[in-house]
Amino acid sequence: MRKFAWKLFVLCLLSVSAAHAQHMVSKESPLRGELSYLGLTDYPPFSYYEKDEIHSIFLKPMRSFSEKYRFELKQYSEEKIENMDFKRIVLKVRSGECKIFLGAYSDTKMFKGLNIIYPAVVSNPLHVISLPAAKDKIKSADDLKKYKGMAIKTEYFSDFVMRKIQPLNLEYVESPYEAYEKLFTGEADYIIGSLYYNKIMASRLGIEQYLSYSKFPLYKIPVFVALSRQTPMFTLYSNMLKEEMSKPEFADNVKKEILRVVSSELEKNRGVVPPAFVKKAEIAEEEPVADIGPDDEQEEDIGGQIVHEEIKGKTIEEVLEGL
Repeated sequence: MRKFAWKLFVLCLLSVSAAHAQHMVSKESPLRGELSYLGLTDYPPFSYYEKDEIHSIFLKPMRSFSEKYRFELKQYSEEKIENMDFKRIVLKVRSGECKIFLGAYSDTKMFKGLNIIYPAVVSNPLHVISLPAAKDKIKSADDLKKYKGMAIKTEYFSDFVMRKIQPLNLEYVESPYEAYEKLFTGEADYIIGSLYYNKIMASRLGIEQYLSYSKFPLYKIPVFVALSRQTPMFTLYSNMLKEEMSKPEFADNVKKEILRVVSSELEKNRGVVPPAFVKKAEIAEEEPVADIGPDDEQEEDIGGQIVHEEIKGKTIEEVLEGL
């Protein structure tokens, strides 16, 4: 009887120890399980799909975050990404089938239903893009109304920006190629577009060196990570992501990824032969097309912060310092 009681005591002790150990693991790493992610498939450097993978400026710091809290971060794989359009991708996250969207905008209809994680650690600066000759015509934001402008349908603008540029009566063209061709042939005077996206797209056509960018951005669209509200332990994930993204090193790592992707593209595309429409176009100098910048009416107020930082200089490195 005494032997039986002793064995029973040992078994109970082992059970308590195991439970305590499990509790300690949970306490150290509350975010167990896995989170799947998706993003834009065609908007480099922010997010793009290449060689069966979603690439995003947020992925590297997000992976560090997942390793820190020992949960798995993986690409959504229940359906082929190449078969999904933008609306379907957002729907997957909204429904909770996928948990994270990399590269969302706040207060924008196309991202409705996604839980935005504040703060934004980076923004998408929209500049006036033109040929060097335009510096004699476009000298301020007010001049934009006098000339023919374009926007490219493959770009992603926030609802705020769409409302602000509406009075300009821009022509929306199908592709970067079409926009650049109209620029070089004189059918249009300028493009309003993302500094990073257009540097990459223009370099792929061998014409990046021919374009001038306004010294200051017209708008800076904050870019966020979004979390599905259907995520298990939603509040916990949301709070911990917010805490992580508030750290300066997270923002620094995202900005370094922008620099890496853009610089890599420019280097890779060096020597690409420009299309015939370029002819003998003037190569842009370091001076920007004009000192165009946002006025008080054009600031974007997101999350209680006015997005109105000047971007000084023209190089990617200098641009990143202001983001």
